[in-house]
Amino acid sequence: MDQDDSKTPNEKKFSLNAGSPDSWDEVLAAFENDLYSRGRSDQTVSTYAYAMRAFGVFYRGELKKPGPYAARVQETDVQAFIHHLRDNRHLSATSVNRHIAALKAFSTFILAKGWHRRVVARDLKTYRVNVSKTEPPLSQAEVQRLVTSVNLNGRNGLRDLAILELFLQCGLRVSELVRLLRDDVTIHKSVGRLRVRNEKGRGERTIPLNKTVRQAILNYLDSLGPVAGGTPLFLSERRQRLSIAGVQYLVKKYLAFAGREDLSAHDLRHHFALKFYAKSGKLTATREVLGHRDINTTARYARATEKEIEEACDAIDDRSQ
Repeated sequence: MDQDDSKTPNEKKFSLNAGSPDSWDEVLAAFENDLYSRGRSDQTVSTYAYAMRAFGVFYRGELKKPGPYAARVQETDVQAFIHHLRDNRHLSATSVNRHIAALKAFSTFILAKGWHRRVVARDLKTYRVNVSKTEPPLSQAEVQRLVTSVNLNGRNGLRDLAILELFLQCGLRVSELVRLLRDDVTIHKSVGRLRVRNEKGRGERTIPLNKTVRQAILNYLDSLGPVAGGTPLFLSERRQRLSIAGVQYLVKKYLAFAGREDLSAHDLRHHFALKFYAKSGKLTATREVLGHRDINTTARYARATEKEIEEACDAIDDRSQ
């Protein structure tokens, strides 16, 4: 038997590619390009890239190792990173599972490229997530702390508040928010509309803007001054379209101020969805405002609580009256 035939499925049957990038940033850029080539969404690519950058910071800062270099990453390194997220940063199971998914995809990628001999994240186990989420992730007090943590007198304060309110009041995806143009916003005295283009050209939808988000957007637009209709709605300090990673970073920053570092921009969308369904009671309306293609995706927001089921059963008991 050839010696290579005795290798486990977790090992590659060829020598490491001596031409692999020395820079971690170059490795991550190649990883992102590979994800895009496989048709992964902007949200997934950004989430995975964020996780791998965080791993690099942990690797150098906590493990005190140089690099990271793709060929030198070990199983113990990725396991230590996950324990750090859970035990030191106290991230939720959902957030940790996103990092695990990124590590698994990355380790498969560097194996396929010949930059490593093993899938170093193969043995990582995801954490159980409590699926009975019938309450919004943020309490009212936490929402208040979130929005009041924005310094409205700061350089980007009005922009950042408008972004937070769009997540909280309209439930946008991050990828949808960064694609918004100035022409996508229509605001009159007592009514407003937002045109949202879905990912990968899957059509568009219109979302009404309530008073809170209308005011936040108007204040931001006033600070911008006149801009062309085709200009991106949210601009960086260099007057360029904000990136997905940039939006995720600023949302995480304000969530940390609110004491909820375990949450992300996507959790704000989830927060909106739960509140919208609770107020409307209509699954189809919730589906439309969120832009879901499959109503089964929306149905998770329609789970009844034990108390609601108990009250409904009592209500149909007409013989006990």
